[in-house]
Amino acid sequence: MSPAPVDGFYLPPALEAGVETAVQRFGPPHDAVEIRLPIVAPQDVTRWIAALRQARAEHLAQRPIASILRPLERVVARFLDPKDRARRLLVQTVAVCGRFSAPMVERALDDAFEPLARGGFRKWIASELGAVSALDEPAATREGVLRRATGPEWMLQIYAGNVPTVPVWPLFSALLLKSALFAKTSAQEPLLAPLLARAIAEEDAELGACVAVVWWKGGTAELERAALAAAPAVLAFGGDHAIASIARQLRPDAKVVLHGPKVSLAYIGRGALGRAALPGLARQVAQDVALYDQQGCLSPHAVYVERGAPVTPVDFAAALGEALEAASTSLPRREPTASEAASVQLYRAQARFEASGDPKNRVLASGSGTSWTVICESGARFEPGPAQRAVRVHSIAGAEEFERAVGPSIRFVEALAVEERGPRRAALAARFAGLGIPRIASAGALQRPSPLGTHGGVRRLSPFVTWSTVERSKGAGASPRAPVKKASRPSRKGSKTRARPRRRSR
Repeated sequence: MSPAPVDGFYLPPALEAGVETAVQRFGPPHDAVEIRLPIVAPQDVTRWIAALRQARAEHLAQRPIASILRPLERVVARFLDPKDRARRLLVQTVAVCGRFSAPMVERALDDAFEPLARGGFRKWIASELGAVSALDEPAATREGVLRRATGPEWMLQIYAGNVPTVPVWPLFSALLLKSALFAKTSAQEPLLAPLLARAIAEEDAELGACVAVVWWKGGTAELERAALAAAPAVLAFGGDHAIASIARQLRPDAKVVLHGPKVSLAYIGRGALGRAALPGLARQVAQDVALYDQQGCLSPHAVYVERGAPVTPVDFAAALGEALEAASTSLPRREPTASEAASVQLYRAQARFEASGDPKNRVLASGSGTSWTVICESGARFEPGPAQRAVRVHSIAGAEEFERAVGPSIRFVEALAVEERGPRRAALAARFAGLGIPRIASAGALQRPSPLGTHGGVRRLSPFVTWSTVERSKGAGASPRAPVKKASRPSRKGSKTRARPRRRSR
């Protein structure tokens, strides 16, 4: 008996009744998973959004933030529990769908939910809004100004499917701002967002009534128009074409954050290139490369290594190759498609042609298949690869060479891992932050961002907030305050004071 199809959408019970669905198969033919998806019409979008707005007015708009945080914290605990039903179902189905291996999904869930545990939500809100209570009432800033933060009535969120946990923090952010949420998932990964929404509804039905997560084929113009034309706030992830299409259809007054495609990089200073430190450093970089098979914006596609250390860039490239080989076991890669494998083979062939004649240029690759590729070359350039754990190691003289290569394309860089010893690490980090790179991190930590930071240089809550400032009353009809007379200084001899003689005017 085949297992029942998995729901690839979530609608509150009152909206789900009567919805027509279709079943699609995801994954390899011999082991595919069946996912039930809604058949959506423009009138459905309009009706669902109206219902979400009503639910928000009844259950969320005036709700104290503390009572919102408690069920959300329980949801976080569930997705961090390897035995929880929702987590197990997600790991099994995503792995079968073929996007990522089960160990990769397990790691992704831990990295996404762990920062939100043990008071993580409160730290996140306070870092952006100054005080958690500002979501309930005017709260005093450090300067003594009273301000209250109000989120939009509802948000439209459009997710990409390149990394399995993209929807986690966006979905939570809507509820933290007391906004209803209408979300569209990606055909590449239609599971996490609806499973997360369903877990929220199981923990708190009133919160669940304010969320809808559905799927339709990208580029369905009439559905996109129905959602975008009405949305007061939009958060979207996608490729250049999708982002441009969304931007053209927005309301003029909408609060908008759009995230297009980006990549990340690593910079290794000569002070970090000691013989003893080399294996650990290579493992850290390999972890960043291997996670999500370079599908996400936090995946490094190039490592810029300074010359002049006991460990040469060629030595580092060899150690990185060994570390990527080990990661093939600890974080196994899914089987690439024929086109993905062909793009990696073409990438290798072009690199071998360019490396001919220069002994400092090397092409290192996995023994069989396209499991990993490391290309070591002299000089710096910015050229993202085909993903699938293919990375360039550039041998450079120093920071100036890196800046010349990367500077013209800095808008495509999401994060930079910087490794160096002592005060020079801080100096390099400050210098590269001045280029406008949104995030500077350590090697091995690129794929574990903090909710206290930014995504694409933009905060996660504050762009969607409307601030109300409450000025302190000076009192109706109050007259200016009279100057206060200074008290006369008492004499050292008892309580009597000696009057000073007035000086006659001349």
